[in-house]
This record gives sequence, structure tokens and C-alpha cells, in this order.
Amino acid sequence: MPTDPLLPRKVALNVFLCQWAYWCTLVIAAWSYTHIPQRSIRITLILTPILPAILIAAVAYWMYQACDEYVRLRILKCLVLTALVIAFGTLAYFVLELFGFPRSSMIVANLFGWSVFNLLMIYVIIRSR
Repeated sequence: MPTDPLLPRKVALNVFLCQWAYWCTLVIAAWSYTHIPQRSIRITLILTPILPAILIAAVAYWMYQACDEYVRLRILKCLVLTALVIAFGTLAYFVLELFGFPRSSMIVANLFGWSVFNLLMIYVIIRSR
């Protein structure tokens, strides 16, 4: 497989655009939840962040399949680090909720998780040049 020196830049841009699409659909879903009456359009808009999340997972899988073993190992480390950050973060906030902090939505943990994963993926892509 010929190596393209611009491939990491293109892949990093794709990962960033997937994350941007996820943030935009999440804002649209939050806005529709508060401003649109309960009908099928509101439900559809609330479920739209699922599509960019699937796109992020597809791009990560595509990257995993297209890379050598070293980069694959680094991508798996990104996944493990993201899981650890989310697990410890949600556990810590659970304890803080017991001490009187306001309840947090799972959307916050989901947004934070995808963001951490994509930032780590962009870091791996840039470092793998």
C-alpha cells in the first residue's frame, strides 16, 4: 500500500469533522427538546446525535483497519484511556452527587467520552506521521 504524506492530515480532518457534526446534532437535539412540541419531528431531532456517533465509530474502525500494528495498538490504547476517563469521571461525579451536587445527564458523559476519544485519535494520527 503506497503511503501518502497527506493521509494523516486528511484523516485527522475527517475525525475532527465527525466530532463537529456530533456537537452540532447534539445542540440541535437539546434545542428541539426545549422548543419543539412533542411530535414525531421532535423525537427524530432528539435521536439525530446517534448518526454522527455511528460515523465516528465507522471512521475509527476504518482507521484501525488501514493502519499497521503499532498504530492499531495506539488506537486500542485510546479506547482504553477513554473508557478509564469516563469510568472514573462518572464514579467521581456519582460521589459528588451524594454530597449534594446537582444531577448530571448521561448526555454530558456521552459528549465528554466522544470528545476525549476523538482528541486522542487526532493525537495518534498526528504522531503517526
